[in-house]
Amino acid sequence: MDFDRLLSKAIETGASDVHLQADSPPMFRLGNNIRLVEGPPITEPEMESTLKAMVPRHMAEENLATAAVRGLDFSYTTASGARFRCSAFRTRGRFGMTMRAIKASVPSIEALKLPKVLRDIALSRRGLTLVTGTTGSGKSTTLAAMIDLINENYRTKIITVEDPIEYVHPCKKALVTQIEVGSDTSSFDQALRQALRQDPDVILVGELRDVETLRTALRAADTGHQVFSTVHSANAPQTIERIIAMFPSNEHKLLLAQLANSIEAIISQRLITGRDDKRRPAIEILRGGPVTARYILEGKIAELANYLQMGEAGMQSFDQHILGMYQAEEISGTEAMRFATNPEAMGMGMRGIKRTAGIA
Repeated sequence: MDFDRLLSKAIETGASDVHLQADSPPMFRLGNNIRLVEGPPITEPEMESTLKAMVPRHMAEENLATAAVRGLDFSYTTASGARFRCSAFRTRGRFGMTMRAIKASVPSIEALKLPKVLRDIALSRRGLTLVTGTTGSGKSTTLAAMIDLINENYRTKIITVEDPIEYVHPCKKALVTQIEVGSDTSSFDQALRQALRQDPDVILVGELRDVETLRTALRAADTGHQVFSTVHSANAPQTIERIIAMFPSNEHKLLLAQLANSIEAIISQRLITGRDDKRRPAIEILRGGPVTARYILEGKIAELANYLQMGEAGMQSFDQHILGMYQAEEISGTEAMRFATNPEAMGMGMRGIKRTAGIA
């Protein structure tokens, strides 16, 4: 397998992901479809030697098969400068790997076709902003665009803690310090606690994985830092429920108050294939404020789904955004129905029938 040539072809064709698996030919993801790459199946020795040549130094010392069983995540840069986020695994006792292509430069909010209100959220200089969605929904790219916007506009200090580092942020107006879990620090929590001693204004935590990281992130936001992170959840209410479920019982009241008062925004994403066969994000946005805080403190999380449809401060539901894309002829009716939260209401909206709930 000519590995470098394969990755160059992936970049040239605009593939979002490269799929490698022993006893299978390479495959690319183009749009929402997996495409076969012409060539013979990859052998297990080829997969193993490729992995050994790619993994960072601190991972090379460990047995690769054992590490892959747990899940082996790292970033990789080719000789030509192309970057990939890699996830190696085991399948039927053999190696496999998925490689997500990372653009050479950070795309802007406009280039990503994200709602303009994300500029206001990024430049707010306060609070906790969470970007949520399933794996592969573009969370890291959205966060990178927001961090880059701050970097271009404010003379401030930004610290990112990632596993692994994906987009590289050169210093523009801001001083950017990027910390990689495994290479530069032992854990998210350790890096975050250290970051608070390093005079940051903005902190990005790649993921809120555990209660220790969550506790420190909430404290950072509560003490005036602007904090960004991701959560694997489907929408804003589910995100809040998932975070609250992490609270230890003896700290529940304190952490709930910190969460309610520190939220700047929850941005949830789904990627939808447009009529041009390119994927674009459908976005749900919940903004923080007195009403959001009250609903959280009173345990009325489900009511947030209706509240955000009112559209105040740029808020919107998934279905409102999807319907707007359909009406602008950016996506097909099939895609709109496929990704709708409420297909019945979506169908009515597509036919121009208004209703009091579902799609405002």
